[in-house]
Amino acid sequence: MKILQSITAIITLLLSSCTPMTAQQSSFKKEYLKKLENSLRYSIKVAEAMPSEDFDFKPTADVRTFGEQLVHIGEAMAYIGKSAIKFDKIKSPKNANDKTAVITYLTAQFHSLHNAMTAKEATFFEETTSFWAGNMTRRNILEIVFTHTAHHRAQAIVHLRMKGKKPPEFIAW
Repeated sequence: MKILQSITAIITLLLSSCTPMTAQQSSFKKEYLKKLENSLRYSIKVAEAMPSEDFDFKPTADVRTFGEQLVHIGEAMAYIGKSAIKFDKIKSPKNANDKTAVITYLTAQFHSLHNAMTAKEATFFEETTSFWAGNMTRRNILEIVFTHTAHHRAQAIVHLRMKGKKPPEFIAW
């Protein structure tokens, strides 16, 4: 009887330890899509906070302009993200310092990734795929996209502050 109880306890422990991983896998897509939506909203608010005439502002000669930072976010989203999932790369604006064109571009690139992710099953993101930094899960590559976006959006916020503009309230996950 004691052996049966021990075996039952071990099986229960093993099965319950698998639940968090399964929950994590199945929730990634939903959570990431929400983060992506909020990231777009926040990025657009950052872009809108800078006056059109200051989209060409750059603190020093060796850094991107404010507009170039935002375009770089969209371009890198497509470049890095394509390793995880196939989605349309939106054509970059001809003038990275055109506020309307940059906001339109950034919105379209975010939506392209969002739509491609929506069409996939949650398990798709747990698959390992080839990436220039080594084999990774699609989920991990998409997290790199998110981190890269936050990095360059923060640089754009520094541009805002240097022009005396108040950045928008942070929109988190």
